[in-house]
Amino acid sequence: MRFHSLPKIVSAGALALLLVNPLQALGSSLTDAKEFLAEGADFSWEDARARSIKILVQSRDPTAHGARSSIGSGFLISPDGLFVTAYHVMKYCLGNNQASAGFSVALDCSKEHPKIEYRAENNGQEYEIEIVSYLRLADSIKGDVQTLEETVGLKDFVIARLKATTAAQFAYWPLNDFTKPVRSETDGKSLPEFKPLLPPKKVFVAGYAAGPDFALTQGFLNLVEEKRRAYLAWNRDIYDNPEIRQAYGISAGTRWGIPIANFMSGGPVIDAAGNVLGVVVNQGAGSAGILSTENVLETFFSPTPTPGAPPAVILHPTRTPLYLKAAGNL
Repeated sequence: MRFHSLPKIVSAGALALLLVNPLQALGSSLTDAKEFLAEGADFSWEDARARSIKILVQSRDPTAHGARSSIGSGFLISPDGLFVTAYHVMKYCLGNNQASAGFSVALDCSKEHPKIEYRAENNGQEYEIEIVSYLRLADSIKGDVQTLEETVGLKDFVIARLKATTAAQFAYWPLNDFTKPVRSETDGKSLPEFKPLLPPKKVFVAGYAAGPDFALTQGFLNLVEEKRRAYLAWNRDIYDNPEIRQAYGISAGTRWGIPIANFMSGGPVIDAAGNVLGVVVNQGAGSAGILSTENVLETFFSPTPTPGAPPAVILHPTRTPLYLKAAGNL
């Protein structure tokens, strides 16, 4: 099934481009832990907050005042501080390295850019950041505005790490294992195919909007890319068949889309069972684009370690060890 009117969507954390007037999609924002509890999810507000990262940039000029800004979100995937976020959130750190890819490296985001440096906040603590794995700019983003189809053909995500003591232990999202490979590349001749997600999946997005507070929003994923590289919360009712509605319990008044505010880019998209389905990378026209967890894992992880590879990330529920790829096992 092909959709020809998919919207253009905007990177939701670009520095200095979206500092005010956050875009809103349909769905709803949850204001506190009590309201979230009523949704019946298998994880708590505090679980989500403890596993989330707020990413900021600040001027390297010590005489500058007030030159600090939220720029995006991220989510922890290991107890030693590995996290996922969007490439476009970290692109200033990658400014000198955008022409190449890096696997199992250590780019210090407090030193790479001549004018700004990155910091991350987690559970009230502040950390420096290093980027561990990334692709070329050309493989990751096209620009500040792109169609969903363009986004699916790209990989707007990186693996990074909080720089902490070896004794530090972080709360993290256990990632579901995957058994079916994601087709990583398009053939250059056809655009990605989307189909209705049946049943539509109720999800939550965790992250930090422009203000200081942690936020959770909710909505539905209703389109899936055929090779499972991406999902879309599209602000449009695509279940127009009454029999489909009845089979999946979809009411005529269901509101589609998810409210993704500025600076929630890079945050996790989580189902009610606590499974991380992907990373939110953009928004626009009442819709949100999500790149799948399988896409991230297949890009940067391998079941085979290389000499000197970092410790494995253990996935649940099958507890398959995956290792960060290095140049020798791409």
